[in-house]
Amino acid sequence: MGPFQTARRIAGALILASALAGCEGVQDTSATVSQHTPNATGGAISSVPTRAITVTPFTMTRGVGVLPGRIGERTTVGNVSMGYVTLSPPPEALFTQAIKAELTAAGHGVAGGPSRVSGTVERFALSTPATAVYWDVKIDAALKVTVNGTSRRYAELCVQRTYAWPSDSLISGLANACVAKIAARFRQDKGIANAL
Repeated sequence: MGPFQTARRIAGALILASALAGCEGVQDTSATVSQHTPNATGGAISSVPTRAITVTPFTMTRGVGVLPGRIGERTTVGNVSMGYVTLSPPPEALFTQAIKAELTAAGHGVAGGPSRVSGTVERFALSTPATAVYWDVKIDAALKVTVNGTSRRYAELCVQRTYAWPSDSLISGLANACVAKIAARFRQDKGIANAL
């Protein structure tokens, strides 16, 4: 091994050590996400005359033994786990609230009625691939919504680069942004508006 390669390895080790020093070690954590606030500009669902709607609490497809709200783990260089991350509230509750909020903002009632809305969170997966310099914090989300028998699928890959430890607040903000993007697609969906 030459002097350049040795220096490179030492530099890499120092960068990794300083990144890990900013972390609190391997620690499971919970990131709290605020409720979705709809965009006030309307959308396709606001063009529909007022409806009384029953929104069934959404569900989420999970593997056996996976805790509710657990969306993934933070990792460092070399894909070393630094602990699992759980969302509070869990993704299915976030999407239920977001879709109800969009319907309410569009003038519809969601306290019960003949129109029916249900949904399944097909995935909401956090990953934090790291380099020696930064993390790309990613949430891969997919939601299936059914309105009176008409189903639509929405998917988003939300990414935020950070040069500091991917904190709970960063993950919360990214989760909120991802939910908002999917809620906006629901709001603008003419197929959903026709199904209402």
